Amino acid sequence: RESPAMVAGAMLSGKSRLEPPTKGEPIQMKTARTLTAVTRHRFLVALTAVVAMTSLAFGRDTKRVITDLGVKEGTVIADVGCGRGGLSFQLSKVVGAKGKVFATEISDKCLKTVAERIKKEKVTNIEVMKSDRTKTKLAPSSLDAAIVVDVLHHVRKENRFALVKDIAASLKPGGHFFIIDNKVKDKITSEHVARVDFMAMTKAAGLTLDAEFFYLKNEVFLRFRKSAK
Repeated sequence: RESPAMVAGAMLSGKSRLEPPTKGEPIQMKTARTLTAVTRHRFLVALTAVVAMTSLAFGRDTKRVITDLGVKEGTVIADVGCGRGGLSFQLSKVVGAKGKVFATEISDKCLKTVAERIKKEKVTNIEVMKSDRTKTKLAPSSLDAAIVVDVLHHVRKENRFALVKDIAASLKPGGHFFIIDNKVKDKITSEHVARVDFMAMTKAAGLTLDAEFFYLKNEVFLRFRKSAK
């Protein structure tokens, strides 16, 4: 039996895995319509599986993003809303034994997945943390950096500032907070946070925008800095 990834690969390559019958045009047309529906469904299932195996969404230059985070050996960073931990594990390789990655999540299922992978791969520099909707449980002034990837638009509007303020409190003086989230193209929907809201929340939390990166096709990528004082 073919795996979802194999199915997706065949479909994306344009190669048909099923041949229509050769007798009678009406039968061929009916089969083609049936195959189209089946193929579409199987492709969506396969694509979901492939995305789940990917550390970051399609279109992201992962290595470039990590470079722009300024992460190096010894860095202490939080991946807030870490999901299944794809980014956390990549960051752990960069920060090394002297560094630390805090993988925070509200989902017990995701945290279990991350914890199991930590055990399987014998990773020693990732710590999973159960957070709630507005509290990360990170210690004050403990981080060199924190990042939220496609998280804030999932947070209820009335809770966003409290979460950002909590993250800001966990940064050391001079620490950085990175936001990657859906880019607004036509209109604001539930899948977006307006840029003006990002700016207002971070400013109120004592953070200043000091860099913006424009190479991500579908996301904004902002860097904020906590005062060194």
